[in-house]
Amino acid sequence: MTPVVTILSVGPGDPDFLNEKTKRLLLARGSGIPVILRTRRHSLSAFLDSRQIPYRTLDDLYDSFENFDDLSAAIADAVWQTASEAGAVIYAVPDVLTDHSVDNLYARCPSSGKVRSIPGFSYADYYLSACRGFLSTTDIRICPAADFDGFSLDPSRPVLITELNDSITAGEVKTALSIYVNDETPVFFFASDGTPRAVPLFELDRQPQYDHLSAVAVPGTDVMNRNWKTLNDLLNIMDILRSPDGCPWDRVQTHESLKPYLVEEAWEVVDAIEQQDSIHLAEELGDLLFQIVFHASIGKSFDEFTMTDIISGITDKMIRRHPHVFSKGAPADGFSEAAWDRIKQAEQGTASLSDSLEAVSPALPSLRYAEKVIRKARNALHEPVSAESILSALREKTERFYTAEPDSREILLGQILFLCAELAQFFGTDSEVLLHDTVKTVIQRCKTLEKDGKNGSISPGMLDF
Repeated sequence: MTPVVTILSVGPGDPDFLNEKTKRLLLARGSGIPVILRTRRHSLSAFLDSRQIPYRTLDDLYDSFENFDDLSAAIADAVWQTASEAGAVIYAVPDVLTDHSVDNLYARCPSSGKVRSIPGFSYADYYLSACRGFLSTTDIRICPAADFDGFSLDPSRPVLITELNDSITAGEVKTALSIYVNDETPVFFFASDGTPRAVPLFELDRQPQYDHLSAVAVPGTDVMNRNWKTLNDLLNIMDILRSPDGCPWDRVQTHESLKPYLVEEAWEVVDAIEQQDSIHLAEELGDLLFQIVFHASIGKSFDEFTMTDIISGITDKMIRRHPHVFSKGAPADGFSEAAWDRIKQAEQGTASLSDSLEAVSPALPSLRYAEKVIRKARNALHEPVSAESILSALREKTERFYTAEPDSREILLGQILFLCAELAQFFGTDSEVLLHDTVKTVIQRCKTLEKDGKNGSISPGMLDF
């Protein structure tokens, strides 16, 4: 026997809103198919009682679970158990699209089971007609209050939040909304009669009564009138700046002209990290993000790429390069640089060591360029290396430097710098950052000397600190 669960979407439970097919299924007394409601609190129970239609509720499960996820799973199991015993069951829910127990019914469906859903009146239908005067219903999002904490909110779009069952739930929704919009922002509260009433957001959890029909509609808010902004807001701001009515300077920028700003902002981020100033770091990361958005806007205007291409590309790359995390059956033995390089080599189609080394971007700062080449070579050749061997080579090059001809000295000096980068790489130190910090130390040393009245030129002795 194939157990069948028939799901009815009955909205708020007003019998006048039920379609004929839904009523026919509920009133078919001779069918012997059990009817299950999630809770007796739902208004449909009064209709069933008036027609002397037997039904079962799952109220006894509500007090047994601390969260809605476990409750929804238990409800689904109970419905399937009844369907298996009776062969079929009718399960009535307020809204088939937002009810988590319906998700679990499909997810926990036995191999021999079958689920069918009958179209009907929903919570969304109940509220949206009343929202038409103040919400753009063509772009509205709908979410049960129990899911709203993890709901991906775009505050520029209207949202309808249903099932504000009590003041605690309403308070949680208010807290989540207040991240994005001001406390004084008007929202529209729905009581059980389905009539929206404008209230300031801070009063959402101070209403006189709440039940399963309570809901709130939040209009989309303009970027200038909300607390927090989104990536889409920044993209829109960038489009405005580069529009004909925007900023003349922003309009004429190119990928080439923005290069120095990109590098500068990256170093500002590094400086904020070194200062251990989280507020400053967030600000500098925003400046760096703006540079990326700037390039995305330029790319879009020339049909080169968009922000979606950037995000999609890096997402795919991270999935490919972490098979130990995302690939089923891959050994979960953690990360290794050698494995990372093999994946990159496969992506880039490089077969030889020279191909791999040539794939390193020469646009990198010189010390970083050297470090990446060194690391790739070591990973590919598996050659043992020690600090002593690097220091020995460094001493040998330095001694030769004293007696070398001028032309050879430049070559030797480059080799000395390369060996310094190799030494930093061996000890896990970023030579680019290290040299940057040393220069800052020299500047500070100059300030100290000037303060002590020891003005003078920079000399090698200034490095003795």
